[in-house]
Amino acid sequence: MAPLHHSILRVILLAFIALLCPAVEGQTASSLAEVEKLFSNTNAVGNHVCVTTDNWQIAMFSHNKEKVGAVFISETGKNAVHEYSMNAIASRVANLVQMNSPVIQELENKNTQEAIMIDADIMETLADETEHVFSGSPLEGMAYLLQDGYFYIDSIRPNGWLLWKTVKKSGVELLMPMAPTKLSAVEIVGRRRMNEHAAEVLARKLGIGSNTADSITRDAVCKQIDCTEVSYMNTKRNIIGAYQDNRFSIGKRNSVAHMLANRYGGTIIYPSQHSDWPGEEKKDEVVEEVKEKPLTPVEAREAYINLLRGL
Repeated sequence: MAPLHHSILRVILLAFIALLCPAVEGQTASSLAEVEKLFSNTNAVGNHVCVTTDNWQIAMFSHNKEKVGAVFISETGKNAVHEYSMNAIASRVANLVQMNSPVIQELENKNTQEAIMIDADIMETLADETEHVFSGSPLEGMAYLLQDGYFYIDSIRPNGWLLWKTVKKSGVELLMPMAPTKLSAVEIVGRRRMNEHAAEVLARKLGIGSNTADSITRDAVCKQIDCTEVSYMNTKRNIIGAYQDNRFSIGKRNSVAHMLANRYGGTIIYPSQHSDWPGEEKKDEVVEEVKEKPLTPVEAREAYINLLRGL
């Protein structure tokens, strides 16, 4: 098996990649809880922490709330002004969370700058330990897809969902929510219809195996979750692929039902209030109190005489 970082280089083709070396001295964190404490305004949910600083939105992800394995970086808006460039802020983040082997991929976006940075060592380890895309956290699902090399990351949706496309231009695209603690479903977008054969091919690419249920069983499940069609079902893993009108989702049964009914959630929310970079907080100006110099006995006597003369 090829190392994960080699697979990533193949997957993202000619996208811009840079190896970042921690070169900025300052505070560091070894867990998400420590990251949260370093910033004044954060949104910490499940296995991720979000912060807004220098007009950059930063989301840091872990599979176990400890070491950060991936980071999303995006501008707060078009023509946002920054003190630090994309690469500079990525380097600062890599140093802050102590990434050993950071790799950054800038994503094509006409309106704003955005990028994904991963720790290749962590992602390679996760890929080796992950059986299929729904084995654990979104970070583990992300590592599985990068290792397999059939899908590559195209962009980050405003809600924080990753859009994956296939290297063979099959027209099948994945939307992966990154906010949940556990990844339990993804949505398939694109022009290709997921009939029984196509859904099974997709399932194998996701590592979840072949269809194990007959049409009668799938029809019964379809009625239970009130959807249009269940074209795939693996009873061993309790995973289905189902349609609701023209939308298709694959994953754990309840999660698929919730996703197709727009009840899944899973949105990344960045703080509206900005934070200063740790260690660079703006300090209030201290106004020194001007203390009067004590008068000598002679000066005190003269001041008293002058006071009497003025009466």
